[in-house]
Amino acid sequence: MLKQLFTAALSLLIISSTWAQTDKVALQNYNDGIKLIDQKKYAEAMGLFKKAIAISPDYKEALYSAGWTSNELKKYSDAADYLQKAKKLWPEEAKIYLELGYAFDKLDRKGDALDNYQKCLSLRDDYSLAYKYLGVLYYDEEDYEKALDNIKSYLIYEPDTKDDDIYFRKAVSENELDKYDDALVSIKKADALKPNYPKFINEMGFTYHKLNDNDEAMLLYKKSLALDPENVRANYWIGWCYNEKEKYKEAIPYLKKAIEIDDKYVSAYTELGYCDYALKNYDEALASFKKAFAIQKTELALYYSGLCYVGKKDKTSAVKIIADLQEMKSDYVKDLQEAIDKM
Repeated sequence: MLKQLFTAALSLLIISSTWAQTDKVALQNYNDGIKLIDQKKYAEAMGLFKKAIAISPDYKEALYSAGWTSNELKKYSDAADYLQKAKKLWPEEAKIYLELGYAFDKLDRKGDALDNYQKCLSLRDDYSLAYKYLGVLYYDEEDYEKALDNIKSYLIYEPDTKDDDIYFRKAVSENELDKYDDALVSIKKADALKPNYPKFINEMGFTYHKLNDNDEAMLLYKKSLALDPENVRANYWIGWCYNEKEKYKEAIPYLKKAIEIDDKYVSAYTELGYCDYALKNYDEALASFKKAFAIQKTELALYYSGLCYVGKKDKTSAVKIIADLQEMKSDYVKDLQEAIDKM
């Protein structure tokens, strides 16, 4: 009996020693992987995390690190798999939900991304990156109010960020919400962090335009074109500003250039049509509106088409436009009808 007890105890000791040795090997692989991450050797680190997980499948830190590293390697499906396993073992760890949200976001699973970012913040309400990623997610979904709220929260925790893109998104959101003074401050911060970047210069020009300073807006758009002559937005907005200043002939070359760059640019066709309408070149205007309609039929282009027919004394065609506008329940119906009645 004593011999049997001794044998059993010896077996347990051997098993325990083997487990300890196994855990030690897994830990060593994990620690070596972390060192490689510090050196940004992500592929090599991933190999070591996989070894650690193979030895110890419930190694939550290794699972998380494998998920994080997979995100860095842009292997988002792998990241989601590792992180969901880590979440089951480590359900109160905020960083897992952040990374899982990021993986889902990249996999275009926006609802799952949103849920995980929000869970992250429920566990740790000062997690700045969760606010940042939520802000970007809402921005991409064109929910500018929520985008702005989250970006502001991010900046509370990261006031010294050098992320020019986040200030750009903040500015665009503020412009979309008619907060033009705030947008000007934001876009200037983006521009200071990344000077002479056409996208930022264009947004600053747009902001000045909305602040009724078309002269400053045009200077910025022309600066943008000096850096990038093929910038479709800058060409379009210079044309738009010239139209605002009633300098229609000056607007035309820029709008034609915008269309040359992007022949699906509905707004550019519409604005070019407006130039010719203002110059009483009705046939040229109608030709531009017709091209716009082939892409998208908008109320504005319809309305000015109707005014062109009024200018040409073509009441029958103008009345047909009224029918299209009525179908769209457009506010332009009344104005166009009044113009027709005065023919």
